[in-house]
Amino acid sequence: MRQLEVENQLRDVVSRIIVQVELATAQGRTDVNLALEDAFIPILKSVFNLPHLINLNRKQKNYPGIDLGDDHDRVAFQVTSTTGLEKVKFTVGQFMSRSYYNTFDELYVLMLGKKQSSYSQNAVNALLTEDFSFNCAKHIIDLGDILGMVTGLRLAAQERVLAEFRHILGEVDAFISIRSETVEAPTAITTNLQAIRLPDAVYVAELTINDKAVVERAKVELSYRGYAKGRRAVVKMALLLNDVQTDAWVCHDNKLFSFTDIVASGLVSIVDEGTVERLDVADLADSDEPDNVNVLKQLLAAEARQMLKARNVRAHPKDGFFFFVPVEDGQDIRREAWVGKASATRTVYVVRYQKNDPDKVLHHQHFSFELTFSNLGGTWFAQIVPSWYFSYNGFKRSNWHDKLLSKQKRLELNLSVRNAVRFVAYFLSNSSEANEADEADDTSLRFGTLLEFDVDRDGEEDVDDEDIASDAAFDDDVTDDEVAA
Repeated sequence: MRQLEVENQLRDVVSRIIVQVELATAQGRTDVNLALEDAFIPILKSVFNLPHLINLNRKQKNYPGIDLGDDHDRVAFQVTSTTGLEKVKFTVGQFMSRSYYNTFDELYVLMLGKKQSSYSQNAVNALLTEDFSFNCAKHIIDLGDILGMVTGLRLAAQERVLAEFRHILGEVDAFISIRSETVEAPTAITTNLQAIRLPDAVYVAELTINDKAVVERAKVELSYRGYAKGRRAVVKMALLLNDVQTDAWVCHDNKLFSFTDIVASGLVSIVDEGTVERLDVADLADSDEPDNVNVLKQLLAAEARQMLKARNVRAHPKDGFFFFVPVEDGQDIRREAWVGKASATRTVYVVRYQKNDPDKVLHHQHFSFELTFSNLGGTWFAQIVPSWYFSYNGFKRSNWHDKLLSKQKRLELNLSVRNAVRFVAYFLSNSSEANEADEADDTSLRFGTLLEFDVDRDGEEDVDDEDIASDAAFDDDVTDDEVAA
C-alpha cells in the first residue's frame, strides 16, 4: 500500500536527519540550521497552511531572533539545532524586546534535534507581557512533531513533503562531510564517512515458504507466541526451522537476496533452487530504480549485522543501531583495544550498580553506533554516528535511557566524538578482516578507511589514548530514583 510505504519512508528519513543534526551539533557545528532555513519552507507551508511563508533573513540580513515568517497569517519560526531552555528564552526575549508581536501572533521554535521532554513555562512567562503568549508545550516543536502533522496530509502532499525531507537530508550530509573542507582551522579534518568495498555479486531467488505453515510450525518447534509482525519475521522463522542462523539476507517482493551463494548455503532451503540467479552488484548499485538501490543498502546493513554478531555487537531489533554487549555471562565491564596514532583501549560496556545498594543493578551502559550506507560521487561509504545505549537487563531499553543519554552527551567534547568515530571505523575494519580468511576474496563486505581532508596540521594536539572523556565519560553520578529502569 503506497500510503504505508510513504509513511515508513518519512519516518526513516526524518530519523536520519535528526541523527545527523545531533552529530553536527556534537561536533560544535551548531550553525547547521543556517543551511536548512530555506529547505524547511515548503514543508512548513504544507503542514501549517502558510502559503506566504518566507525566509526573513532574505528580507533583512540576519533578521534578529526569528528566521521564517508569514506576515499575512502572522506566524513566525525560529529554526535552531540547539535544544536547551536557554535558546528558547533567548528567542522569546528577542521577540518581545523587538515587539515582533505587532507583526506576528504566533512564534514557533523548531528544533532540528530531539527536543527535551519538558521546558519551564514559568521561566518563559517571566519574559512575556500581556501583548503576547507562548505555550512551551505547543510552540516548541521538533521534527517528530512535524512528522506527526505530515501524516495527516493527503498522500500526494505527503509525497511532496517526503521529497523535501530527502533534499534536507542531502543538505545535512553535505554540511557535515563537505563544509568541513573549508573550515579555517589548523587541524586535520576526519569525516564520519568510512569507505567500503562492495562484494562482487548478489544472489537472488524466489521464496517458496508458506507463511501460515511456518508460523504454525514455529509455535510448536520454536515456542513462538503470537503473530508474525512482517514478512521478514516469517522468513527468519523459516530459516531457524531449517537450522540456518544467518541474518545476512534481505527479502523483497517475494525474493530472497544475499551476498552469499544461495545454492551453496542453507538459504537454499527456503527458495526455489531453479530460480537462483547471480547478479553483478553493479546491477543494484548503479540502478535507476530506487527499490534496487534500497535493497542493496538493506543488504549491506544485514551483512554488517551478521559480521558484528560474531564480535558480540548486537543490532537493536526496532531502531537498528548497533550496541556492544558482554562477551560472556556475568561480565561487568568490556574494553576493546584499538590503534589510532598509538595503542589504546576503550570501555564499550559496563554495568552500573546502585550506590546505596551495590548488589542491585542500576542500568547497563553500552557504547553504540548507527550505520547508514550511501553512494557519494560513485564511491560507497558507511556513515558512522556514535552514541550510547542504556538498558535495564543488557538488551532492553531502560526507562531512563533518554535522561541518561542526555547527561552522557553533556560530558563529551568534540574530540571525544571524533575519536569515537575513529574507534568504530577501526573496529569495523578489523571485524571485516577477521570475517574474511582470504584477503583476495571479493565475496565479502569490507570496511576501509575514514574519508579525510588534508589541511595544515601544525599545532594540532592529537589525543589517541582512550580519549579524554573515556572512562570519565562513563558517569557514575546517577540518583537512586533511577532504579526503576
